[in-house]
Amino acid sequence: MKIFILDSNRKTLSSLKSFFEDKDDFDVVGTADNGLDGLNGIKDKKPDVVVMDLILGGLDGFGVIQQLDTSSVNIMVTTAMCSDEIVARAFSMGVKYVMIKPYDPEILVRRITDILSPAENSGEVFGSTTNDLIHIGNTADKKKYITKLLHDIGITPNLKGFRYLRSAITMVMEDEAIIEAVTKVIYPEIAKEYKTTPVRAERAIRHAIETSWERDGGETITNVFNLPKSSKRPTNSEFIGLAAEYLKK
Repeated sequence: MKIFILDSNRKTLSSLKSFFEDKDDFDVVGTADNGLDGLNGIKDKKPDVVVMDLILGGLDGFGVIQQLDTSSVNIMVTTAMCSDEIVARAFSMGVKYVMIKPYDPEILVRRITDILSPAENSGEVFGSTTNDLIHIGNTADKKKYITKLLHDIGITPNLKGFRYLRSAITMVMEDEAIIEAVTKVIYPEIAKEYKTTPVRAERAIRHAIETSWERDGGETITNVFNLPKSSKRPTNSEFIGLAAEYLKK
């Protein structure tokens, strides 16, 4: 079975490639860490299955899917962004399965096998299919803990930046590499999710952080993240990175 892997995180990409190469039933015919190279590679190699993240540089996952014939290739989406809209849109475009990061690659193999050779479902819940639209517990748990952290810091839901920060922190918790692409990846993804613009997303996040910082001179943020007492207010990317790292401890 020919498989093509597409993920912006090169560590994840390498790990998945090695994993599938150890499987007798799979032949990894190509990999890519950005949407444009991925699209060209898929068209050239004509794999049976594509495993791809939605967060990609150059051309995002939905952009790649739009330019593929989903009747001739089985697309398995992996993503840290779990929402009804995103999952529904993926399925409407012909995606066969949506798996929420982090996941066990062995389960992904089973789902690929189930879809290509329908068999008894093992009953494990790690993602969504067109016939079984579900929410993933660990994603909900992450949002719960992120919400509590933001509340503790003084960033409340009445601030627009609250929702944007929660989504941004979730993304970075699932794929730490994208903290280096706040402008190119995180803000555009937030803009799509909340029907706004990347510039407004950036401003709203900055305003939320400023509001919290000015409330007590930065004492709470400094204490929670164990920053030096002389620290300046964190930038958006610094705050998102600090929050993601704090919650992963």
